[in-house]
Amino acid sequence: MKLVTIVRHAHAEKHDGDVEDFERRLDKRGRKEAEEMAELAHSLGIRADHILASPAVRAISTAKEFARSLGFPLQKIRHDDRIYLAERATLVAILRATPAAHRHVMLVGHNPGVSRLAAWLSGDDTIGDLPTAAVCTLRAPVEGWDEVAQGVFEKVRLRHPDDDGPRR
Repeated sequence: MKLVTIVRHAHAEKHDGDVEDFERRLDKRGRKEAEEMAELAHSLGIRADHILASPAVRAISTAKEFARSLGFPLQKIRHDDRIYLAERATLVAILRATPAAHRHVMLVGHNPGVSRLAAWLSGDDTIGDLPTAAVCTLRAPVEGWDEVAQGVFEKVRLRHPDDDGPRR
């Protein structure tokens, strides 16, 4: 059994001419979203043993907040340049290359790639566009990450900051 928790980075400052997209930081709303969703992930029992993140400032900040809440060592977060603004196919290739020893991967990235990844893995187009700081956990009855394929995963949970659903 493998689990993947897909996290869209939290809300970032607006992109203007003074700040490169890659350097955009979380704004006040984003810091609050990241903290609240990371705490929710902890309370839901999410226990990733491998965290992969885009090296963009907003994604790293989000990944660090989740790592802190989950008790995951910050120095073990893996920054992968390919995740920055990646398309679904690139994210699939990254997952497929994950060592089989990892049971639960958390991937922190950007739209539209992360939303398309979640829909493709689960075969569930109703997932739609993940809002900022959304957390989507999927599971598959596979032994290795190289078995990742379209529709193999089932949605375990999909939560986002404005969600009033059950806190399970």
